[in-house]
Amino acid sequence: MRPITIDKDDRVVPAPRPRKSKKKSGQSGGFFGGGKKKKTASGKAEPRFSTGAAFSRLGGMTVEITDRISAPFRTEKPKRGGRRKPAPAWRKPTLICGAVLLAAVIIGGVTNFMVRTEVLDRSAAWIDEQQQALAEFFGLTVQEISVIGRDKTSGDDILKVLNVKRGDSILGVDPEAARERLETLGWVETASVMRRYPDEIFIEIRERRPYARWQIDGRTGVIDRTGAVVSKKDEASFRYLPKVVGPNANEHAAELFDMLAQTPELFTRVQNAVRIRDRRWDLEFDNGVKVLLPEKGALQAWKQLNKLQDEQKILDKDVVAIDMRAEDRMYVRLNTDAAKSRRVAGNDT
Repeated sequence: MRPITIDKDDRVVPAPRPRKSKKKSGQSGGFFGGGKKKKTASGKAEPRFSTGAAFSRLGGMTVEITDRISAPFRTEKPKRGGRRKPAPAWRKPTLICGAVLLAAVIIGGVTNFMVRTEVLDRSAAWIDEQQQALAEFFGLTVQEISVIGRDKTSGDDILKVLNVKRGDSILGVDPEAARERLETLGWVETASVMRRYPDEIFIEIRERRPYARWQIDGRTGVIDRTGAVVSKKDEASFRYLPKVVGPNANEHAAELFDMLAQTPELFTRVQNAVRIRDRRWDLEFDNGVKVLLPEKGALQAWKQLNKLQDEQKILDKDVVAIDMRAEDRMYVRLNTDAAKSRRVAGNDT
């Protein structure tokens, strides 16, 4: 049976029939009796590459599949196997540092440009001008400032920290910032600020109560119970207050006076309380007597002093100082005249 050929375009190409070669009779075959073979002229054939031929026998039919390759043969480089070579360890930190440095240079350049050209200041000034113009057009300007709760706080100090004058835009007043500035004043303990449209600023304050006078570095001021300085002036109207002296004496004044108040009669005679090394107190009375209280057990020593005053009037005698720092005894120092008289009396006896 004749084979069927299928080309690369899937077309069936009938196979040519084989031609029978004709031999001339009577022609000698050469030395072996065969005739000379006739040379067939053939032109240069196109190079043909084939990946192979597959033969399949289906029943009595033979199918031959051929693959003609007319394109020039291209060789592909074999793929390299294995993992990719890892990047150097210094590459990532270098890139990050470079990016940060570049960003810093850009930000610095922009900031320097804005500062040199005063862009921000000009923009803020322009916005303020527009806001002021709108406020004046709609009548939203400050015409009145009302304050309640003020007794000892100066009105000039309030206006100074508010930094608001008549005709300013009421929209430009920040109540929270104004409150914080008011509470920096010595006498002001708490404050609240509100805008009452269209033209009023309303302020309510609560002042501190003077509690004692505090002397440090030769200067005397007035403090409240918490130790906050409410006035840096030693005004005559507050001379009736007891005075504490020394570093950090203001912070411990309330604790001391609460203890002394347990014996009010003796407390009224205390003129000054001197803080010693931030550990204990020396009390100075109205007649010049000094009492040295201990660091620990100051309350017991104070009660003992009150008992001696009630029974023996020790503070009214010729006493200069009473040292109560020892736990089991008390030392009394007499003035010069009393000490001489006692020496003379002792020598006579």
